[in-house]
Amino acid sequence: MTPAAPRSTLVSISIAQVRTHGWLRCIVGGGTMYLSIPSFIVLNLTIVVLLMQVVLTPVFRLPPVRWADHVFMDRGRIANLFWLDRLNCQFCGYANGLCTMLNTQLDHLAAQKPEQGAQRWAVAAVCAVVTAPLWATFDLYTIRGLYNLVISQCLGMQRFSLAQGAALLERGRYASQHPPAARAVLRLWKNSALALEMCLEQIESSWCPLRHFETREGIVYPKHHKRFFGANVIGELREARNFLQANSGTVSRRAMEVIPSGLDELPPDVQTKRVH
Repeated sequence: MTPAAPRSTLVSISIAQVRTHGWLRCIVGGGTMYLSIPSFIVLNLTIVVLLMQVVLTPVFRLPPVRWADHVFMDRGRIANLFWLDRLNCQFCGYANGLCTMLNTQLDHLAAQKPEQGAQRWAVAAVCAVVTAPLWATFDLYTIRGLYNLVISQCLGMQRFSLAQGAALLERGRYASQHPPAARAVLRLWKNSALALEMCLEQIESSWCPLRHFETREGIVYPKHHKRFFGANVIGELREARNFLQANSGTVSRRAMEVIPSGLDELPPDVQTKRVH
């Protein structure tokens, strides 16, 4: 069943951003994110589908990663949702789902044992060389360009540097079982995917902090989704409006040092009461 809520309640999700940052910052910062749509489509068709699904998944016998389990466009069907919120939710559903799918695929590849055979890794090496310009272009244009230089500056969002990503992957010993060259490539890919994940978390936590309402088996939500508000509960939406206005316009823990460690396990309404 598609949830519904009064228009006056749902409109406040977007208006909270305007009240926090002002019209100009919201128009420039919010509008800029839609310039990334072509790059997401290219990423989808080339890296996620062609490289990972068509080539590397059968070559390395990786577990299948289904599009339908990661990309959800359901929040656009919420009754009475203001058109701007609807548009934002559709963008976030596509971009975050694609990013979650990409990170899962990379993790499956990184978990492979080096003893897979020279031919398989030769295929992976060729793929790395061929797709390197695509990875670099997407990273520089979408993450380092649109997000770091415009969106985050206008809307006061956190940024994720290559050095931070490298340190995180080193501490987690990501792909550590692989030879240095393969490990370097896998970590470079994962570093970019982590940066994209963080950027999208910041955006979605500000502009579309509403939970997906699909609940079938096998669904994989973005990790930050558990901090979002239910679209069918009027009280939670009022809390969302108040929470956004009082906390720099986001429900993201990474952008808010006031949220204590472990608090992200609590429901958003409890978070609001604890923070204040």
